[in-house]
Amino acid sequence: MTKTQATLAALGTLLTFSIPAAAQDTPPAPLTATDQQFLTQAAQGSISDYANGAAAVNRAQSPAVRQLGVWFMEDHDRLNISLFALAGVHGLNLPLMATPKDQSALMSLTAKQGAAFDRAWLQQAIQTNKQDVSDAQKEVDATTDPEVKPLVRAYLVTETSHLIAAQSIMGMMK
Repeated sequence: MTKTQATLAALGTLLTFSIPAAAQDTPPAPLTATDQQFLTQAAQGSISDYANGAAAVNRAQSPAVRQLGVWFMEDHDRLNISLFALAGVHGLNLPLMATPKDQSALMSLTAKQGAAFDRAWLQQAIQTNKQDVSDAQKEVDATTDPEVKPLVRAYLVTETSHLIAAQSIMGMMK
């Protein structure tokens, strides 16, 4: 288990057991299946984006790609804390690892070097962020939970800004 995974697991446990007794008397409204599915996918995607950011920091040739990697790490660190906190309050156990598909994609990326890594990393960032933006927009429209909606909006803003930045850097590299 990585340091990030251990931190997220500890945070989830802490939040589950540290809810004041008064708050436990009136449990939060249950999450819909759609909200649960989104939070699960968002957590896995956010963990993956953090790992991809770390790969960019360590392997990118371009300073712009390295800086975008730092930005991914910082933003997804904050998102992960918010995702796991909300899930913990609702008793939802989120996965602590990226999907096998995302792990495989990262392995493929890290096999590349120099400018080839930078291009492949940006292409993957653009592709995944487009999907994340689409998924988050659907969830913003679908959820009625007053705790979920602001988190989804924050996720949408983050993924949109990452998409725009990755597209901009890719455009400058051509």
